[in-house]
Amino acid sequence: MLTQTYTSPDGKYMLNYPASWTVSTDKEYLELTSPDGSVTGHVSPKSLNGPDAAWMGRHVTQYESNPAVVMSEIVGDHVATYSGYNSAANPAQDSMGWGLSQVNASGLVSMAAADSDDELWAYFEQAGVNKSGKALNDKRAAQVAQKTVRSKNGATVEAILQSVQLVEDLSGETPPDGNPEVLDQTYTSPDGAFTMSYPSTWTVRTDQGYLEVTSRTGQTVGRIATTDVRPLRDDWLTSPRYMMPGEDTPLTERLGSRVSTYSAYHRDVDTPDEDAILFGLTQINSSGLVAFGEANQRRELWAEFTYEPINTTGRHLTDDEVRTALTGHVNTHQDVPAVQAMLQSIRIN
Repeated sequence: MLTQTYTSPDGKYMLNYPASWTVSTDKEYLELTSPDGSVTGHVSPKSLNGPDAAWMGRHVTQYESNPAVVMSEIVGDHVATYSGYNSAANPAQDSMGWGLSQVNASGLVSMAAADSDDELWAYFEQAGVNKSGKALNDKRAAQVAQKTVRSKNGATVEAILQSVQLVEDLSGETPPDGNPEVLDQTYTSPDGAFTMSYPSTWTVRTDQGYLEVTSRTGQTVGRIATTDVRPLRDDWLTSPRYMMPGEDTPLTERLGSRVSTYSAYHRDVDTPDEDAILFGLTQINSSGLVAFGEANQRRELWAEFTYEPINTTGRHLTDDEVRTALTGHVNTHQDVPAVQAMLQSIRIN
């Protein structure tokens, strides 16, 4: 399960990955390693870490290709995930490769939709796939490739690549009208772990052991709690359909790790009229949770606002309709300025 989310430092692209994989971001791009150490992959703009001569010179016998639907729609061109067998001069160095490819792009994907003239490069490699000690013919190479693709690591790599998406540039959109409602009240958690300010015009509930606020319109409900007070369940920490990064919050400086707001579209699998717009906090690699506390008492903070109803069509929206709905509500609904202000007000003590 891809429970973690990586968002690039400039907010141009994002992807999901399993918590069991080792993560490195100290080179300014993402590098992932499987639990058994056999698969290493990285996702990066070409300007930071692009294909080197050794990689570009490899002969890849393609085994399988699958359309990357979300990326294709964002880019406006056919993007696919691929897997292939790399035949090296030394058979012991043969490997299995996976990546993203845009038509005629040699494994690179244009980032123009994210307001960048750069290209995105995503590539994963598994070493040690040829145990015969000799060069494999095409039939045998295809058999090895097939087995590797269908392995647990192969399925995980495919899922990671399918989760990659560019974050479209929406800087030209008109911001919400008006000023946020005055945040004239402050909530402090019973254990003093965090505080959040909110408007006295919103309805407040604290009898469940955490803070719940409801807007004057009744359309927006927000909840904030630590995971030791309110353990996560399926109806908390929802899975967004399409996410837009927001602004960094003061928690970034306090924790020494980037914490930012986000907005997202959540599509209900069963009932379209229960689709919702989400607003919350996300820490790099944390999928909506913010880690804090000393090592021996580490815990996580969860904050999420849901705004509904947003889909009155009686059917599931297409990806284009999802993006339009999300952008429209974020930029125009009267509750949004207050939600953003509340998220910015959260402090960890």
